[in-house]
Amino acid sequence: MAIYQQVAKILEGEIRTNFKVGDFLPSEWALAKRFSVNRHTLRRAVDELVHSGMVLRQHGRGTIVVDNRIEYSIRKRARFTESLKEMGLKPEARVVRQSLTQVDEAFSRDSGFLPGTNLLELCTLRTVDGEPICIISHFLDIELVPGLADQYREGSLHAYLESTYGYQVQRRAGYVSARLPDSEDATWLNCSQMLPVLVVRSHNITQTGKPIEYSVSRSRSDRFEMKVAML
Repeated sequence: MAIYQQVAKILEGEIRTNFKVGDFLPSEWALAKRFSVNRHTLRRAVDELVHSGMVLRQHGRGTIVVDNRIEYSIRKRARFTESLKEMGLKPEARVVRQSLTQVDEAFSRDSGFLPGTNLLELCTLRTVDGEPICIISHFLDIELVPGLADQYREGSLHAYLESTYGYQVQRRAGYVSARLPDSEDATWLNCSQMLPVLVVRSHNITQTGKPIEYSVSRSRSDRFEMKVAML
């Protein structure tokens, strides 16, 4: 990776966590000094952010942040926590609610689980640097994850499933939509009920093709954008 691309990646992570829309970046001179690069290299790094739509140069004023949403890729093996860490962010996840349920005919059509299957529902809140950005309802076949309700409390759920049970969870299908949050989600996400949330419903399987999880994530639309990876 070229030096200007490395600088751009660092700045991108900092903008997503430390800047708000409408904030100005430090001057190019100050940034060049900080990264120990020449002005040309620094300008190429900022150009990368301009081309991505994250910042905008304003003549006589500087470079302003116009979009600091987190780009999340929807792909076969994408993991929420690991994906954000790769961006230089500091994600955290914790269980805020759990319960047991049994699949009825209606939920079977949505989830793909057979009617009568006993499920563990875990609701996890995802934050970045303490800011709530996403809440996920995970429905798991309880026979495949004995003891999970008592053992798992925080961190990447899929990493835990792999390290504890040996499951390499893969997304078989995903569906993206948008809606207004209910009062509970708005409270957890610390947002207005008039702010739409991005909803991703995922049907997840083990490496052998057995259904293990159906999840429904709700993410703040002012902090997230979804990228569909074709490979």
